[in-house]
Amino acid sequence: MKRSDFVARVKQHFDELPGQIRVAAGYVLDHPEDVALLSMREQARRAGVPPATMTRFAQQLGLTGFDEVRAIHAAALREAPVAYGGRAENLLRRHREVGDAGIATEMLARLSGHLTEVALPSRVEKLVEAARAMVAARRIYCLGHRSSFPAAFQFNYLLSFFDDRSVLLDATGGVGHPGMLDSGPGDVLLVICYTPAARHVVEATAFARRQGVRVVAITDSEANAIGRLAHLTLLASSQSPSFFDTVTPAFAVCETLVALIAGLHPGDVAASVARTEEKLWELGVWWREEDALPAGPSASRGDEAASQAVPDPARAEAE
Repeated sequence: MKRSDFVARVKQHFDELPGQIRVAAGYVLDHPEDVALLSMREQARRAGVPPATMTRFAQQLGLTGFDEVRAIHAAALREAPVAYGGRAENLLRRHREVGDAGIATEMLARLSGHLTEVALPSRVEKLVEAARAMVAARRIYCLGHRSSFPAAFQFNYLLSFFDDRSVLLDATGGVGHPGMLDSGPGDVLLVICYTPAARHVVEATAFARRQGVRVVAITDSEANAIGRLAHLTLLASSQSPSFFDTVTPAFAVCETLVALIAGLHPGDVAASVARTEEKLWELGVWWREEDALPAGPSASRGDEAASQAVPDPARAEAE
């Protein structure tokens, strides 16, 4: 069992667990490295429960014992992503081994694999569930920082063509997220965040939950801070052969969500999109092919400069 599947199972049954077993479950969710590295007795001591409770917790989930829980976490720890510096070294080594075309092929193959995973039936079901929650929402908040911000922006931008309930959260100027101050039950927060999670995003998501907002997360793990805070997690891998995490799968999830929302929307989506498009043309947002190109250096002056820059062998020989 992968740790993401284990965490999903714990979260699914968390409210049903008896008191001390629930305490053990909370400790395991919040301290994944301790679970992989410490003895069961030491973990029980830190969680404040008897060692037997840890065993009963594992059995409650259908596992043979706590050793199986430790094995799941140890495997996840071994597969944890390498720091950016180490990944950059690996990328340069692969460049030397397979060349430019090889690197390009590996990148595109990895991205193709991620998109195939997003299209798995179990994940598509969650996409539809998220879209339905957003259609029924009072407001839809969009949150993503650093490399995840463009995906949040894309979702908000596309949705704005036919729906005005979307609010893009941007902490520019250090003012926090004033748009969330009156958030509450009936609202949905779409948060896009990968491991390691941006601290501000975790804090803003926790605030949203306290306000009663339903949290839909696009992330790479059920077990990271955002995955544990989310009511619904849309998994989209960020692993890349390069030194950076890829956000391509997150873009795919966002664009798919907008397409689903458009199909489920009770309003006249086609008419709304047409009106928005017409206004954007009227505002001059897009370039019309019949518009004159901006003035630039004349062709004759450009040709003259080019002739002066490139030596003429025939002239040089004559001189």
